[in-house]
Amino acid sequence: MTVIKRNQANTQSDLLQAIDRLCLLLIDQKEDEAVAELRDAAKDLKQSQSGSKEQRAAVRRIIDAFEGDHELIAYTHQRESDQWTEVEELSQASSRVLSLARRMNR
Repeated sequence: MTVIKRNQANTQSDLLQAIDRLCLLLIDQKEDEAVAELRDAAKDLKQSQSGSKEQRAAVRRIIDAFEGDHELIAYTHQRESDQWTEVEELSQASSRVLSLARRMNR
């Protein structure tokens, strides 16, 4: 197994792409407030310097969307199914965003 070390810039880029993908899925779930919060945090993340307090605040807002009022953590849970459905896609996308945000929050 090869372990690839990621830097903050790569992780941030991946996180921004993952947020875009997740937001598209959340729109279908009528999670408009969560989408607005994630997109606003992503905008702040794009405009912030690596390691800055603004970057950390934007990442914290993303994590809070999962753990706070929007409770997006519910979408990360896997469902038992023989088919690939929107539920599984949503689970994978939300798990990716949360994982990347937590990585950047360290």
